[in-house]
Amino acid sequence: MKMNLKSAASAAVIAALMGAATVSLATPVLAQVQAPQLTLRSEEAAHPQIVRAIHEMSEALREMERAPHDFGGNKAKAIADTRQAIHSLRKALYYRLKLDDEAIDRAQ
Repeated sequence: MKMNLKSAASAAVIAALMGAATVSLATPVLAQVQAPQLTLRSEEAAHPQIVRAIHEMSEALREMERAPHDFGGNKAKAIADTRQAIHSLRKALYYRLKLDDEAIDRAQ
């Protein structure tokens, strides 16, 4: 009977140790899954329509800047407003990266 009690105690200790090892091995894996790496590219991939809008607005801005006429006196304001809109879209796109305005303007 002593042998059976010893065997049961040993089995309980081994099971407890195995359970602790399983928990300690699983914990870092969960931490890795919960913390995705945020980058300019990951944010762009998550919001392709915003990226396309920035591209289209940038093309329109270049066209306005190259135009020989002033669009009925509206060219300067349209250019300024478009630049501000592009900046605002980039700020929204990259907000989780916590970039300052200069970094946002450099992001392309």
